Formats: sequence, structure tokens, C-alpha cells
Amino acid sequence: MVTQNPLSLLDKLSKHPRGLELAYLVYQLHQDSQRQTQQDIRLVAIALSLAKRQGIKDRPYFKGMANDEIRKWIDRHSPKQETT
Repeated sequence: MVTQNPLSLLDKLSKHPRGLELAYLVYQLHQDSQRQTQQDIRLVAIALSLAKRQGIKDRPYFKGMANDEIRKWIDRHSPKQETT
């Protein structure tokens, strides 16, 4: 049975022979997922700068968007580079 109470989970882990190792692994996974979901403020700055340079007045609220969404918006609105 999966519990919703973190303290209860830690109590159960403390009784397991490898509980400390398991708790550390879960902590590391949690930290990694947090890093992946945190918005990159540099992307917001790039998108805002691009919108300003191009005079886009009806731009989305970038701070409410995920990094991948901001990257897609930047790609769609960036001037295309011609290769020779």
C-alpha cells in the first residue's frame, strides 16, 4: 500500500536494512525532477527580447509556460537563417 504521508514512509524506510540508501535515491530522483521542471529564466528573457525586437504585442505569458513551450515559441518566431 502506498502512503501519502512522507513521515510514515520514512518510518517504514528506517526499518528496512537498506532504508537510508533507498531514501537517498528517492531524494535524488526528486531533486532531478525539480531541476527539470524549473523554468529557465534565460529562455523567458530571450523570448521577451525577441518579441520586443520584432514588435510582437500579443505575446504569450512566458512565465506560465514550460521550457519546451518557450523554446518552440522562440523557434517559430526567430528569423530564419539562410545557408549558402
